Amino acid sequence: MFDIEYQGDGEEVRALLASNLRRLRIARRLSLSELARMTAMSKATLSGIERSSANPTIDTLASIAGALRIPMTELLGAPAIGEVRVVRAERPGVVPSTGAALRTLETAPLDGELELSQLSLAAGHLHELPAAAHGSRRGLLVLKGTLIAGPLERVSELGCGDYISFPADVPHLYEAVRGAASALLLAQTPT
Repeated sequence: MFDIEYQGDGEEVRALLASNLRRLRIARRLSLSELARMTAMSKATLSGIERSSANPTIDTLASIAGALRIPMTELLGAPAIGEVRVVRAERPGVVPSTGAALRTLETAPLDGELELSQLSLAAGHLHELPAAAHGSRRGLLVLKGTLIAGPLERVSELGCGDYISFPADVPHLYEAVRGAASALLLAQTPT
């Protein structure tokens, strides 16, 4: 089920569409070129939609939804799955008096068991996991390479230094793309 009640301007709707299209395309392991062939649209048109700089027509959206085999509402609505947070790599500010730099990645309450692991994946390797216990979450900080990670229908592409936090009580995956990758994996399971 998707919430398609708009409470923003056209720019916010285009940003949501851009995010959804990229997420759905990556989840189906399609390149922009492949989706362009499937929809008979130019790669530049699809790229413009994913960058939130294009204003697609209803026919364009219908063609994309048809190629992805989803209802059009999935392109325009926010998925009902639990919160997925992505913190992109950035150079944290140095505190002048100490010379230290700090970047907060997660501020969730810690109820239950907590496990910190290092995940290493060979190039092209896909690690798909079933749903964990109800209320479970995962956090992942990419140390090297590029990873696709998250719930199956809400994956994100992450580069070195990027962090993602997502509900793990749904099927989820980790996939190394364009080379080997490694990450720190934080698993939170309620007791």
